This record gives sequence, structure tokens and C-alpha cells, in this order.
Amino acid sequence: MTLRNRTASLALLFGLFVTLFPFSLAQAQGYGRYETFGKGPSDHWMMGAEIYLWGASIGGDTRSGDSIDIGFDELLKDLEVGFMGTLAASRDEWTLFADMLYLDVSDDIRQTVRFQGDRFRVGADIDLQGFTATLGGAYRFYQSGISNINVTLGMRNLWLDVDVRGDLSRLRSFRISDSGSVWDGVIGLRGKTDLDDRWYLTYYADIGTGESDSTWQALAAVNYRCYRYDIVGGYRYLRWNFHNSLYFDDLDLSGIFAGVKFVF
Repeated sequence: MTLRNRTASLALLFGLFVTLFPFSLAQAQGYGRYETFGKGPSDHWMMGAEIYLWGASIGGDTRSGDSIDIGFDELLKDLEVGFMGTLAASRDEWTLFADMLYLDVSDDIRQTVRFQGDRFRVGADIDLQGFTATLGGAYRFYQSGISNINVTLGMRNLWLDVDVRGDLSRLRSFRISDSGSVWDGVIGLRGKTDLDDRWYLTYYADIGTGESDSTWQALAAVNYRCYRYDIVGGYRYLRWNFHNSLYFDDLDLSGIFAGVKFVF
């Protein structure tokens, strides 16, 4: 992602924060309420959710050695359907969670190439659908006055569907379609540290393997407590390394995010 694209992403997410912050000040008051991941009630299950905008970039390498680099501005321009969110259920030191991301992106390529002294017009329409979900459970094994740390164990699924339709100077048409998914087991740590009554940090990292060579994730966020919800902003990185994919050697999703977390 270029500096201009990163600046636009930061401006968009900062605008979301500025929009929500005055409402949070108006509602902020005493805390001590339950939270997901390590601070649930002891007598019943409590539900929590997080909805966020992720300024993600898509990167990686294909089997042919080409690099993939789709910036946040291109995702916003071509995005047809997008969903980013987390659902969790917590009881005392136990938590069950599902973290999901879905993208549906379309783009077209039109360019002229030269071959053996002749010029050819190449065109292609690309449709990319992707879904990733991390499903698992967490157990709080450490707690102090300001921090708690949970060990997580679960499964991560990545599903991709790619459809490319094109033509070469209207003389020859071609189409490439492929879809598939991989499942990996993952283990990780998720923690939270209070800075004061309103501000706190959350952090998460996991690593795993299975149908892919390896996958790992890292996340860090700053959170602001409000009466009925929390404002969240941070950075997230996901990566896969493949051994039997037809098109990809590796794939990564990364970028800043901002959103709202609440319990119900």
C-alpha cells in the first residue's frame, strides 16, 4: 500500500473514531461490568460482539513467482459485499468465539502488450470471493489487578473462489476458475491490560498448521470503555503458507481497523 493509500485509510478510520467519541463521553460512567474473554459472569453465559471496518491489504506470491498486492483503496473501490466481525460467549474464565471475515471483490484489467513486433489488446474480468473464520475456545489462566491472559485453541478455515474471464484482441477468449478451502488447527494467547478506568489494551497471537504448511495471526488494539459499548482501534495481520495450492505459495491480509465492541 502506498503512502497516499495509507493516509486515506488512516483518515477514514480516524473519522469513524471522531464520530463515535463524543457519544462515548456522554455515556461514560462507572464500570466494573462483565467482559468477554476472561471476565464473564459465573452463573450464566454472556454474549458479546465486535463489528469493525478493516483497512486491509491483500498480498502474497503465486506459484509462477508473481506478487499480489491489492491495496485498501482498491478494495473500497471494487468491494461488492464485505463483513468483518467477532461473536463470543463467556462464562467465568471460559470463552467460546467465532471470528469471521468475508470479501467479494471484482476488478477488470485492460492493457496493451507487444509480442514479436505486434501489439495485442488484453482484457480480463476478475472476481474474487474469500472467507476466513477462526473458531475456538479460550481459558483464562492468569489474572492480576490490571491484566488477564487467555490460552486459545481452535480451527481456522480459509475459503477462496477465483474466476478470471478474458480475451486477447477479441481473437481468443479464456476462462480460469478455481475454488477451495484449507483447515488448520491453531493455538494462541489473548490478553488484556487496563491503563485506567476507561482505556485498555488487547492483544492476540496464534499459530497453526494442517492443510496449509503454516498459518499465523497477530493483533494489537487500543480500546475505550463506554457505558454500553467500547470503541476499538488497532492493527491486524493474517498469513498462510501453502504446499498444495494450484495458484498461491502464500497469502496475507493486513491493515489497521476500527470498530465497536458490545455485550448483550
